[in-house]
Parts: sequence; structure tokens; C-alpha cells
Amino acid sequence: MGLRTFPSGLLRAVFVCSLYLTSSTFAFSAVSQASSDNSIAKPPAVVEANAQEVLLKVSHAVNTLNYEASLVVFRPGSEPVPYIWRHGILPDMAVTESDHVNSSPKPKTLAPSTPTNNTVEYLNSLNGPGAQVVRVGNKVSFFEADKPAFALQQSHIHGPIPHNLIRNPAAIFAAYDVVLVGKSRVTGKAALHFRVLSKDGSRYSYALWVDSETYLPLKLNTLTLKGEVLEQVQVTNLVITDSVHADFLKLEAQQLPQVRHINPPKEFALKWSITSLPVGMKEVKRDIHRLAITGELVEYKLLSDGLVDVSIYLQKAGTVPQDDVLIRNQSETFLSRVRDGLQLTVVGKIPAPTANKIMEMIALSST
Repeated sequence: MGLRTFPSGLLRAVFVCSLYLTSSTFAFSAVSQASSDNSIAKPPAVVEANAQEVLLKVSHAVNTLNYEASLVVFRPGSEPVPYIWRHGILPDMAVTESDHVNSSPKPKTLAPSTPTNNTVEYLNSLNGPGAQVVRVGNKVSFFEADKPAFALQQSHIHGPIPHNLIRNPAAIFAAYDVVLVGKSRVTGKAALHFRVLSKDGSRYSYALWVDSETYLPLKLNTLTLKGEVLEQVQVTNLVITDSVHADFLKLEAQQLPQVRHINPPKEFALKWSITSLPVGMKEVKRDIHRLAITGELVEYKLLSDGLVDVSIYLQKAGTVPQDDVLIRNQSETFLSRVRDGLQLTVVGKIPAPTANKIMEMIALSST
């Protein structure tokens, strides 16, 4: 099949969203089938420790310590993007560094260490016009230049490091194997090195380094099926304090926008299904809505394995030619195909062969 480079309707809407994420050049190629030769062999565990237990300590540290990190996101072919990331516990719920480091909590102690109404978080992109995100408890406020501020009811900020990997690792264990490989040195600190590998080899793998003393993350590499680096998040400076950052204490409710409430979708049945999914991936959301740009009605499903999300859209094809559209923007894959008068689209941070397999598993109802 040929490739179209000028998508319309849904394609244009999702294409614009992908441009917003990054300004790097798109690469176009035909869909190829996944090969077992491309899968990454699991490295031997050279450290006698339970990797999952250590990741629970990582989540405990990320959720309970007061810290500020300077970090940079590197993507091949793009300018590095620097961030400031802060986290704190307001005074009445503070947990000191010594409480965490000098203890060896069991899983039952670590599991409840999720964000509470007393946790505060801040993420700021330092290049360009700037975009700041502030979380107070389960309220996340967004501030961008020349745009009205708004807030959503969310438990976390979507930052450069996947949320569940460092805050709720139990959510990824069904889809990924976690291996504690060994020790290293990152940002001038002794670090523990993990590999995170999808159980069926169908998704990208990850290399994670965490501070061996505090268990806070120091570096994360996203790797292709061949082991090439797609993206790197590097912490360049990390400061841990006994008390919350002074800027958090200055926050007042009047400074933050009102929460924008989004009505939950009604229960409904879609006339299509996905017969098979990658190991550990499941449907977490479905919706029917009209595109703001075209007004076209679109059916939507969101899949997740706890680490990455995959969106699937279905709409009437109209006059769209019978050609595949494949766009690969670094770790993002956009695949669209017309079948039986319907346009199917798969979008997510997954390899192109995996997007194609998901596409092939979509079963359309004859009624």
C-alpha cells in the first residue's frame, strides 16, 4: 500500500496534536511485522535484590520526600528541553529524609504512599514561552503564556518520567519485567540500574537509574526494540530538604484556577472490539464525541499497560483514499488505515509493528 502525507479529518486533528508534542521531523515508512530478532534479551540480574521491592522504595521516596530536581530531556534530532521539578509535603504531613533512608519498609508500608491532599508538586519547562504545572493534592493547575489558566482533578502531573514507573510501579508488573542489573554512577551519585522489559517484547524497553541512597530517579532511557536510545531524561542536579520549598508555602487558593469538571462518558456499546492485545494491556476508557475541527463523529478507545497509553479512533472514511498513513515521530507512532468504509487510527508510544498488530486485531461488527 502507498502512504499519504496529507491526512484529513481525524488524521489532521491527531497530526496537529503530535506537532504540539515536539517539533522534530517526521519519518514515513511502510509497516513491517515484528521479528523475534528485534526483541531485547533480558540481562542477567547481578545484584541479589528484589527489583520490584526496590521500585516500591522508589515510589515511596518520590511520593514522600521534599526535593527539587533539574532535569533535561534529550531526543535525537531535537533541542534538549530543560525542566525544574519540585515536590513537597506540607508541614503537617512532612516525612523527613532520615525517616525514609534509614528504614527498610515492607510492601504493606510502602503501598499506601500515594499522593494526598497535603502533597504539592511543580513542573516548569524552562525553554520557549514556558509552561508551568502546579499540583496541590488532587488538583492540577496549568499555566501557559497567552492562554487562560485552568485546572483538572488529577492525582499527578504528567511529566517527562512515566507516572506509574516511579509512583505506582505495581501497575506495570503485569506487562513488564523489572530487572535490577547492577550499580553505576549518575549525576555524581551512586546509582542502582534497572531494566524494564515488556513481557512479550512488543513495546519499548526502559533503562532506569535511581539514587542508591534516597531512591529518587536520576536517569531514564527509552529504547527501541533494537536497543537504540529514543529518548533520555537526565537529572543534572538533585536537592533534598527537610522542609517543603518556600514557594509552596506561598500558594493560596485564590491564585489557582477553578477545577474544570469533565462529565464522565455514559455507558454504551461500540460495534467493534479488539480481539487480542499485548501482554498486560487493557482497555481503560471509551468515548464517542465530535471532533472540534471537523465536527465528525468519532468512536474512541484508550488502552494502557500502566506505562504507555494507546488511543484507537474509528470514524466513517468518507472520501479518504484506501492508503495507509504511517507517521513516526520519535517514540510516537501514528497509523491510520481504511477498512470496509471505516477509518481506523492507532496512536501511541509504541513501535510501528505493534501498532500494526493492534490494528489487525480490531474486529468490526457486521450489524
